[in-house]
Amino acid sequence: MVVHQNENIRITFDEEKKRLVQEWNGFAPSGVFREAIDQTVDFIKKNNVTTVLSDALNQSVVNSEDAEYAASVLPTMARNGMKAMAFVVPENVFAQFALDKFSKNVEGAPTQYFKSIKKAEQWLDEYSGSN
Repeated sequence: MVVHQNENIRITFDEEKKRLVQEWNGFAPSGVFREAIDQTVDFIKKNNVTTVLSDALNQSVVNSEDAEYAASVLPTMARNGMKAMAFVVPENVFAQFALDKFSKNVEGAPTQYFKSIKKAEQWLDEYSGSN
């Protein structure tokens, strides 16, 4: 089920796995980026989401203020049922650096970085109970 979509992000929900999936594409201007983060948080608050997969393979650089904004909501996501979050990281070093800020503020939910979606899904399946 599609939760939110525009040219920079597609957010879907896998009901069976209770997994929210973010698929990032290119450079998201600050307003677009933050709207996607807010949509993610709102959906987690209102639905039974146990894991989040953020596919950032095709994402461009995220400015540091936006990265900090996204990091600031991760504890809220954890308090509302998110058990784990996996990032599929881009080759772009700058985007990868920005993503690193996300995991530093997560309380109560482990985060992990992966080079492939398949590996990320396998790791998240341990937290969602789907094998």
